[in-house]
Amino acid sequence: MTAEEKVKEFFGEEKFDVAVLGGSGIELGKGVAELPYSEVPRMPKPKVPGHRGVIKLFKVGSKKVLFFEGRFHYYEGREDWEIRFIPLLCSKLGVELFIPTCSSGAVSRRAAFSEVGVILDHINLTGKNPLVGLIEEFGDRVFVNGKEIYDLEVGELFLKTAIEIGVKAVPVTLAAMLGPNYETFAEIRMLETLGVDCVSMSTVPDSIAAKFFGMKVCGLTIFTNDTLNLKATHTEVLKVAKERGKKLSLLLKEVISSLK
Repeated sequence: MTAEEKVKEFFGEEKFDVAVLGGSGIELGKGVAELPYSEVPRMPKPKVPGHRGVIKLFKVGSKKVLFFEGRFHYYEGREDWEIRFIPLLCSKLGVELFIPTCSSGAVSRRAAFSEVGVILDHINLTGKNPLVGLIEEFGDRVFVNGKEIYDLEVGELFLKTAIEIGVKAVPVTLAAMLGPNYETFAEIRMLETLGVDCVSMSTVPDSIAAKFFGMKVCGLTIFTNDTLNLKATHTEVLKVAKERGKKLSLLLKEVISSLK
């Protein structure tokens, strides 16, 4: 049995509309049902605190939404196929909109004074790309146009809806660093110079893979700490993510229910 066959059989559905990939500490609450990653053939298992490793099914309006509570990071020593696993699985399940979420450190002051960022662009500073090695199998398809990765129409809908429901959201450029250490002062100055609003250790590879596999992509981030804070810890990130995650969950459900 393949991974997609297992998901279809478990949830009793042949096709899903939207997939949300949860970042550190980000949850959506209780779904219709949940499937542990450990029961999905060949699916890697999360190693990082705040990433439970379960797939949940939600019904949001007329939409069938898969929520992946737990992702895979390059800093864990993951291989490219592991980073690609969730986006590839989603594409095989018929998902049309892929929404990667993450916790990030605020770099710009507008991010530092906001709660949620709608990712409209990124800078990949990880030195890694999940499409490496696929050229023999897919040819020219691997040359994904970076300027088209994030769907601006869906991004604008998130920003508009955030205003309507009282969530402090701003459009952002996200930088991805390999991690797992937090940034130095010199690195933060570099990110500011590059025009970056926030920084994380994920999401960019997921977004690249999702676009490659033919889905619309709209990334969201919760600002869990100010990068200038001298005492940033993963424990604090999880705490703030849980608090602001409730607002992110509300925003997600409002937007998904309004999608045509």
